[in-house]
Amino acid sequence: MQKVTLKRNIISNKAILGTLAIDGKEICKTLENPWLNNHCNISAIPLGTYKAKYYTSAKYPDVWEIQDVEGRSKILIHWGNFERNTQGCILVGKTWTFISEELAVGNSKDTISKLRKLLDNNFTIDIIT
Repeated sequence: MQKVTLKRNIISNKAILGTLAIDGKEICKTLENPWLNNHCNISAIPLGTYKAKYYTSAKYPDVWEIQDVEGRSKILIHWGNFERNTQGCILVGKTWTFISEELAVGNSKDTISKLRKLLDNNFTIDIIT
């Protein structure tokens, strides 16, 4: 089974920037909401080990849902550029960047396409600092 790790590298009151690795090899950058006590739609999720499974919807086809986060549901790993796009989810991209002076991840849709080829439908993810 794949070993997937999200390392939170930069934590601020505006956003959390991290790196996603598969079997120890960095695959992409991540962007999450800041830590706001695990409140729905506005906070990153707690550190820990979670199951992730394939998820699809009209808005977010062919992505992954983080499972069993206490008090939360529909936490996805998906495309998007800005912290305001996260709604408690994990955004992926090729780079950390600024777009119109707003912190963002770049090349997000290309990155999610890459992840679809690399990640299994079901895996365990360790979220660490």
